[in-house]
Amino acid sequence: MAAVVVVIAGLLHAWRNTNVLTAGRLCGNLVSAEKADAVLPGAGRLDAEGDGLDGDDLTDTRCRVEKSSVVLGSGESGLTVRLWGVRGHDPLTFEGEPYPTGASYFNGKVTGGVDAHKAWVMLPEKCWTDRPVVAEFSVTEPASDLAAFAALATDTVRTIAARTRCGDLPEEPGTLVPPRSDAARPVSEGQVCGLDGLTVGGQVPARTKVLEEGQQAPADVWFCKLTLDDETNGFVRGDGFMKYTATRDPLLIAAMRRFPGTAESTAPDGRAAEKVDKGVGFILPCAEGGPLYLAVESGQQYLKASKVHPDLPRRDAYVEPFVKAAARTFGCAAPATG
Repeated sequence: MAAVVVVIAGLLHAWRNTNVLTAGRLCGNLVSAEKADAVLPGAGRLDAEGDGLDGDDLTDTRCRVEKSSVVLGSGESGLTVRLWGVRGHDPLTFEGEPYPTGASYFNGKVTGGVDAHKAWVMLPEKCWTDRPVVAEFSVTEPASDLAAFAALATDTVRTIAARTRCGDLPEEPGTLVPPRSDAARPVSEGQVCGLDGLTVGGQVPARTKVLEEGQQAPADVWFCKLTLDDETNGFVRGDGFMKYTATRDPLLIAAMRRFPGTAESTAPDGRAAEKVDKGVGFILPCAEGGPLYLAVESGQQYLKASKVHPDLPRRDAYVEPFVKAAARTFGCAAPATG
């Protein structure tokens, strides 16, 4: 009898505090239990809510995975997965998460981004509805291993694409490209954000120190934010002065071209181009290689500084220098005309 009690107690412990008795995949077989366990901190049992893919609307798919244990001090952590339809440039905006300049990115056969709190992966083009579809992953406790978080996201999207027969993705993401540093650093005049020829002289208040943060240029998915090292704080400082985006990722370019607001136009450097969403950014054709998407967004520091310094250039004046410097750095010369 005592042996039976011990066995039952052992089974209860295994059920409540480990994943020995947990299914290999969760949420209608979408999420790998092993990969979720590697991302969510601590020890404990995984429980899931969600029935898998929504047969009527892919973007109605939701999944929640929680890890908990009765062991004292183990705490709880959770993972949420959702699919949503986006405008093509949504994953590249500074309003979303993961915050662009602090995230790591991967592309190639699968495109996505990740930081300690969120990850996203864009589904293959054949999976899209009337809009491009992105899978978003959020964790309640910071992920200590970004590679594991990216692998979980990639594996889930790979499963979704296979189940819906809309794409064949790899089991693992490509190499993660991290920010150049974990903290903002002073700009180098003539090489602002690592772009050849980009300066801040005459474009920021006099005698103001300028900091930059983001990925090393050039990169297939790249961001940089300029911050004035002045008396501003809180949201205004956090939003920065100017924010730059660039990508040559074919899937992201295709997503932006899918958006109805993208139309033929002329880029600030004079070449024929496509304007995205009535001016969010431009898709530039390149003499060699695929097209290049470039975007400039002003931050709250610019808005505040422009009220105090009336001689500060208008927002449009920041676009052309960036486009020219980025096109040069990213190797996107204008195609020959005529």
